[in-house]
Amino acid sequence: MLFNNLKIFLILVISLMFIACGDENNYDGQNGLLSANASAQSIDAAIGSIYDEVIYKDANATYEQSLNLLASIEDLNSTKSEADLIEAQNGFKQLVLFYKRVEAVYVAGYNDDNMRDIADFYIEHYIKGSKSQDTAGDLEEVFSGTKTLVSNSLKGITALEYTLFGDKEDSSTLIAKMNQNRLDAALLMINKISSHLLEIKEYYESTSEFTTSSEDSVSALLNVLVQQALNLREIRIGEAAGLVVKYADDPSADRLEYYYSSYSLEAIKEILNTYKKVIQNGLESIAELGSSSSELKAVSDAINEALSICDSYSSTLENELTSQKTTNLFESVRTIQNNYTALITGLNFEQDILEADGD
Repeated sequence: MLFNNLKIFLILVISLMFIACGDENNYDGQNGLLSANASAQSIDAAIGSIYDEVIYKDANATYEQSLNLLASIEDLNSTKSEADLIEAQNGFKQLVLFYKRVEAVYVAGYNDDNMRDIADFYIEHYIKGSKSQDTAGDLEEVFSGTKTLVSNSLKGITALEYTLFGDKEDSSTLIAKMNQNRLDAALLMINKISSHLLEIKEYYESTSEFTTSSEDSVSALLNVLVQQALNLREIRIGEAAGLVVKYADDPSADRLEYYYSSYSLEAIKEILNTYKKVIQNGLESIAELGSSSSELKAVSDAINEALSICDSYSSTLENELTSQKTTNLFESVRTIQNNYTALITGLNFEQDILEADGD
């Protein structure tokens, strides 16, 4: 009798556990959101908002910024004046900040190899490029006329930065070095960059894949976000600050993304602010539909903490690289990455990337 009562009690407990699990989320135990409560239409609306207000909007704006910079460099080519050099440098900064928005949510490269190559090997080479490549030395040979501008690594944003800023030189010194070879190189670079940004803009205009497959779209978006958070932590912060295994205790500011122009910190802030825009324009709704609001709040809190750390720098990241602030920023972005992973799990998707550098 006691055994039978115990058996009945255990069955009731197990049954209640299954019922409780069913009430906690809206998932089917498979990969992705269950449409019982999180309807496909609701998810589509949230994805459409992210696409319209962040992904496509920023891709279009970045292309427009490239045209503005092209016009500034054309003016510099004509006048060779210090004022137009400064104008071009300001235009470069705007292009960089707008492009970080595109890069932070670059879903175009998730399933399309050609679009992935455009970002990784044509527009900018910082993430995939070799840190040992002597870009400055190669470009100086181009400027002196002893080398031809052939390599793709010398036609992207990284190369254009050195062309317009030199080795952190002031504008009066740099304008004296603006010979025709250097000006021609700058024009070639910005034309190439602009043409690739146009490809991205037109890709987003012509493809409907991202907005017509809600489950796949959410999975792609989340995996891109966690990959970009990893890149932000490991490469944009950790490698320069000596906080990853590869460069452990060997900090060097020249590994920062925008060392020559000192825009690295502002670029990081732009990425973090783009994460916030994604949340505000649809990801919050997706998390609510998937009963994962607490996981998303953890992401949001970590983003705000990272932005607060960025705002605490009194000068550039280049100047304060070895401060405790940078270690705190590195760890804060680690939290963002981990919380994105928790959100992926909460929404019942799979993470595609593996941890890097043994961390």
